[in-house]
Amino acid sequence: MRTIIHHTALKKSGGATRVALIIYEGLKEAGYKTQHSFEASEEPGDQLISPAQAAKNIPPNSIVHFHSSANPTEFLAALPDQVKIVITMHDSQLITGGCTHPLDCTHFEKKCKCPCPRGFADSENIRQESIDIITKRKAFLISPSKWLANQTKIAEPKLSVKIIPNGIPWPENIGNKKQSREKIGLHPTSKVVLFIAHGGESAAYKSGPVWKKYWAGIKKNVPEAIGFAIGGDKNLREGDFIAIPYVDRETLSEFMTAADVLAYPTLADNHPLVTLEAMSKGLAAVSFAVGGVPEQITDGINGLLVAPFNKNSFIEKTSSLLLKQRLARELGEIAFQTGKKKFNSYIMLKSYKKRYHQLDLI
Repeated sequence: MRTIIHHTALKKSGGATRVALIIYEGLKEAGYKTQHSFEASEEPGDQLISPAQAAKNIPPNSIVHFHSSANPTEFLAALPDQVKIVITMHDSQLITGGCTHPLDCTHFEKKCKCPCPRGFADSENIRQESIDIITKRKAFLISPSKWLANQTKIAEPKLSVKIIPNGIPWPENIGNKKQSREKIGLHPTSKVVLFIAHGGESAAYKSGPVWKKYWAGIKKNVPEAIGFAIGGDKNLREGDFIAIPYVDRETLSEFMTAADVLAYPTLADNHPLVTLEAMSKGLAAVSFAVGGVPEQITDGINGLLVAPFNKNSFIEKTSSLLLKQRLARELGEIAFQTGKKKFNSYIMLKSYKKRYHQLDLI
């Protein structure tokens, strides 16, 4: 049996790492030979390993399941020739000249032609090198969303992509909102909205720099509302808007269970875990209909979608759910059930194991 090695840029944090570790732990529990490889640890004193060095440490007769790297092309090119490669695409980095997400860049469909309007040097060659190494190494591509699979086809029609949606461990039941509010110190009848992103108000792709503007509009519509911004690097309170640094998963779960609405004004996304986390807690989400988000949320059924970048509509829809808490609960309950059926980590792991065997990699 080949050893399956899951490679990530970081040891603990980030959506790609979380998915990698869920698969890794599931395979290990099922009796597969599996390891976790990474380039940087968040532990004090640990040193960064270059992508090339990390690749050279991979045993030749193994399967590398690649999730992320500081330099994907460098890592893939440095792998031993005998290694079989599976790539889960957590963003668009492998098919662009440097962008994590191309958004509305007109150069994406022009093969990232130079000069890059976003300032990435040698963007056209970098993009082509990445696609060439995927082809040369005969890597098997997996996308968590149909959206990114389609983007990959636009970048290079010859690339074949298998779709396996992200999944997370799903609880049996929705948590107790009253108890979670007591733990956090919120009144049982509070109207609570969450903004969540790694990096908090600095998270550009998640509209972090303008969260306070969204909040101002929401607060105007719902004067009694309380807002939390989670994921930044500092504690700060401005009236009823409270910024909280990165919290552990258990604490985040309490906030999600306690809240009424997840406000998620993402500008670009593949198949975000934060929306799945919200669904698993019965928390209704309001999001821009971008990337793979519409593959998770069906507007008016298990959450609310907003036309991309319509800020006024986003504020109005978020406010409406805060004012209609019963509707928010109903959407959250349906989100819990639909997510359990489609985005349970058990289902994701089963799909990956089937894929490994189909490719005759084990």
